[in-house]
Amino acid sequence: MLVGSHSERRYMRKFELWGERQSLRLPFTSAWARDRWVRNTYAQSIWTLRRNTLLAAARHCEVNGITHGYYFEFGCHGARTFRLAYDALSPLHDFTYVAFDSFEGLPDVTGIDVHGDLWYRGQMSTSEIDFKRLCKRHKIPEEKYRTIKGFYNDTLTPKLAAELGPLRAAVIYVDCDLYASTVPVLEFVKGFLQPGTLIVFDDWFLYNGDPARGERKAFADFCSANPRLLFQSFLSNNEHQAFIFLGETPEISQR
Repeated sequence: MLVGSHSERRYMRKFELWGERQSLRLPFTSAWARDRWVRNTYAQSIWTLRRNTLLAAARHCEVNGITHGYYFEFGCHGARTFRLAYDALSPLHDFTYVAFDSFEGLPDVTGIDVHGDLWYRGQMSTSEIDFKRLCKRHKIPEEKYRTIKGFYNDTLTPKLAAELGPLRAAVIYVDCDLYASTVPVLEFVKGFLQPGTLIVFDDWFLYNGDPARGERKAFADFCSANPRLLFQSFLSNNEHQAFIFLGETPEISQR
């Protein structure tokens, strides 16, 4: 039985999936009502949360005079967060946007990154062509962004760092999910930090919030290996944890 009444068609026209209007035909049943709730309420709450986090980043940059720099995003499936970031940041700030992704989905998932059946190789794959198509449809100017294609252990090299320099990062959005992916990301961005740089971790409470796994462990290890780098907690919610880079403690000479 397909949706046929005027009221049912009206409800269907209101459906939005991941921010894009959809025209769906589903049975007007409890399953249909559940699907409608997932799409209109649950899924939209996720993107509202992400949008608000990025607006908070825009406000942070505005009040602290960070008007130029990079927006780095690591993990760009669907270009959804990337588009939200452009919408939140571009009206106030002249940033250059860089999308780092394999554009082939996740790498092999092993060791402490295994999380039941949640992650597997190739998951969350958006091709580079599709990514650029989505950005074009969203009217992000081609000259305002670039993509870096490949797995991070292969692409985040000193040569790339020199190519992107000397401009520093204003906002860094880390959506890597895996410890193994986050480690090379943090090592790479170290050279792009400036006082005020905001690092936002997505899925901070993945793995049931276990601090010995995922992005949380990667950041803890990074801070332990770089004790002179100072960070201040900026924002925390049920998905995100953001830190402000304060700078480096002066090196104390030994006598």
